[in-house]
Formats: sequence, structure tokens, C-alpha cells
Amino acid sequence: MGNNFQPLIVGSMPAEQQRINDLLMAGVEQPQLLFWQYDEPAVIMGCSQRPDEGQIARAESAELPLIRRRSGGGAVFAGPWMLSVTVFIPPDHPLAKQNIIEIFSWLEQIWIDTLTACAVPCKGVDQAMIDRSKIISQEQDLKWACYASLSHGEVVSHDGRKLVGLAQIRKRKGIALVSGLHLSPCDWHQLSAIVVDNPQQGSALARLNSDAQSLSGTAAEQLLPDIISAFLERLPDDFCQKTV
Repeated sequence: MGNNFQPLIVGSMPAEQQRINDLLMAGVEQPQLLFWQYDEPAVIMGCSQRPDEGQIARAESAELPLIRRRSGGGAVFAGPWMLSVTVFIPPDHPLAKQNIIEIFSWLEQIWIDTLTACAVPCKGVDQAMIDRSKIISQEQDLKWACYASLSHGEVVSHDGRKLVGLAQIRKRKGIALVSGLHLSPCDWHQLSAIVVDNPQQGSALARLNSDAQSLSGTAAEQLLPDIISAFLERLPDDFCQKTV
């Protein structure tokens, strides 16, 4: 599949969340993909994180939207440096019968094969890495940040820095597997300044994370179409080119 095929939408985080919600509410009738790149920076809180007055004020001062998503997990700094890929699975699809570890492992392998094909060195995570990351997150008081620890199915650099984060939204009419790839570095200090009023925690987050541009030595804008094409090529036949 050549670089001319670009099923990519560039838009806001609220617009992406609305599209995901609309499809899940209407019902997922066939496997589909949503490739989304954010057109502006925004701080995204997990569904269990309720922004307080301080966070709201700091976000307003920085002129950044502060949004809650429908999936769980910690805070994320989304922006043009991130590619969001959502895989929609019908409730009667064989994948929908798998537990969360199995279905995330399926998606993890697609991401590993995709990034490796694009010369982005990476690997999956195991239980020991997950356990260790949670200890580090606790010790460094970073549990509030989504990219501070690892979970099943996520993808890291060879030295263990997070590259792809995953989340799941499971509804009666379908499943959405949401993944976020850092194409290029983001400003972890600004995220920390807004969420916990401590920009210095950004240094710790920067050490725990990586991005496709830094790992490959290729500019993010050059990598992006190749990553999308490689991802589509590695999906099962019933997913082929069925983009939202």
C-alpha cells in the first residue's frame, strides 16, 4: 500500500472522542480503523480524573484545553506530535471474545511489526517490566501520568522507554482499542506544570519515554505516512482499508 493512501484525520481531541463515542453508540458492525493526528495541543485527563480549580486555572493560563476522555488511565499531553489509532471491533468478532491481555497482545504485535518495518527499534513489555514501571511511578510520584508506567500490550524502545500507550473502551455494541504513538517529543514539563503544578516532574517523564523520530533518526512528518501504511498492511484481511 503506497504513501498516497492517507486515511488520516487531523482535528481536535474533542472531535475524535465524539467520533469514537458516536460509533460505539451506533454499533460497530464491521472492523474499522480511525487514524487521528491532533491539530492543537491539549491536556487529556482519564475518565476517573476530575480536573480541580488549580488545574483548570493553569490550563487556561497556558491557553491549553483541559479535557476528560471516556477511557481510563492517567493524564496525557496530546498534540501534533502524537498519532492516535483506534481499532473498532464488532461485539460478535472473534477478537471480542478475548480478554484484555490477549486482545492487547494482538495489537501490540501489530505495532511492533509496523514500527520495525519503519526502522523504529522497539519491543513489547513483559510482567516484570510492568511491575518495575509501577514501582518507579510510585517512587517518583508520577501515578497521575498515563505515560509514567507500562501496561500489557504497550510498546517500548529497546532500553524500556514507552513509545505506544493503549486504552480500551468496551461497550455492548462494540470495542474500541485506542493507542497513542509519540511521533516526536512532547513537552513533558508543560504537562507536569498544569496537572501537578510541578514542571520539574517533566524531567522524570522525559526519561521514561521516547518517540519514533528520535529512535529512527527520521523526521516525524516523513515517518507518519509510512507508519499508517505499514499498520494497515499488518491487519487481518477483514480490517483492510475499512477506515472510519
